[in-house]
Amino acid sequence: MSAQYDAIAADYKRTRESPLRRYVEARSFFSLLGDVCGKNVLDLACGEGFYTRRLKQAGAANVLGVDISAGMITLAEEEEGREALGIRYVCADVAELELGESFDLVTATYLLHYSASEAELGEMCLRIAAHLKPGGRLVCINENPMQTANDYKGYTQYGFNKSVELPRVEGSPISYAMVSGRKMIRFNAYFYSREAYETALRAAGFSDIQWHGLQLDPAGAQECGAEYFREYLENPPIAILECRL
Repeated sequence: MSAQYDAIAADYKRTRESPLRRYVEARSFFSLLGDVCGKNVLDLACGEGFYTRRLKQAGAANVLGVDISAGMITLAEEEEGREALGIRYVCADVAELELGESFDLVTATYLLHYSASEAELGEMCLRIAAHLKPGGRLVCINENPMQTANDYKGYTQYGFNKSVELPRVEGSPISYAMVSGRKMIRFNAYFYSREAYETALRAAGFSDIQWHGLQLDPAGAQECGAEYFREYLENPPIAILECRL
């Protein structure tokens, strides 16, 4: 996974400007997170630090960002150099993570569905649990496991496409093609069923596992019109996953 994002790090960063990411993804994520003031937060799959910085700006006491891509971590550290918030960054594979620290909250935007096998998915969940304090919470933005393979369509108007070969099974590669500026970037994730995710999480010690739908920021409806977001919200390719240790 590191190689595919090293090659597209700067182009992927530009996709944060998409109305979907600003008005649906961010709104859904932070509405569920709630108050992070005073919390110690571990932000996994932090990329260039977009949400990592927002967590710190929202009042988190300490924030540590982790990503497997050296290219992404370089971008995050460059941003920290331009405007220091006191955020630390580490380049590491979550499936092998050993920080020697524990956190009140772990966030993971687009992480678990990059597990190349169910065994790796289980290792990621175990490593996450090892870095959470008892009662701590994990909140993820994740591939929507409730979406059928026949529903991987209708996103061209939003500047991306996703596809999967049939029959879709646990671990099937999901191919993404996404417009970034004047370029097309491509990357792969993996399909896992809701049962596969929940089995891995429970084996790692998590409970109270919940899947949440997406929300639209009223500012987005005002800027782009609610109709613009309708098809995306009716057939969401992602979901928000929440659970506790």
